[in-house]
Amino acid sequence: MEQQFSYQLVQEGQLETALLAGTIDSRAETAFSDLQKKVRGPALVLDFAAVGRINSMGIALVLRFLKQLTKEQGVQVQVRGLNQINAMLFKMSGVFLMAKEVR
Repeated sequence: MEQQFSYQLVQEGQLETALLAGTIDSRAETAFSDLQKKVRGPALVLDFAAVGRINSMGIALVLRFLKQLTKEQGVQVQVRGLNQINAMLFKMSGVFLMAKEVR
């Protein structure tokens, strides 16, 4: 059974970090919307270390979430903790045009 998507927003020094977990699919929409409302900026780290599968609807949600944060709220976003498959998926879908990958 796949783990439902969840997040925890924590403070790491001066940075807000969203610790993401589970499967990112259409069921994650409400959680991403909730997270977007809680981000205060000016920078956010998205930690994907505990994320498993991301399907095509999940990629669409991530892209919409990043557009809202970067273009509409002016938040600088970094991503970390990607497994090899999700890193390739992000590269192919253009996620890295809106968020920088950090280690």
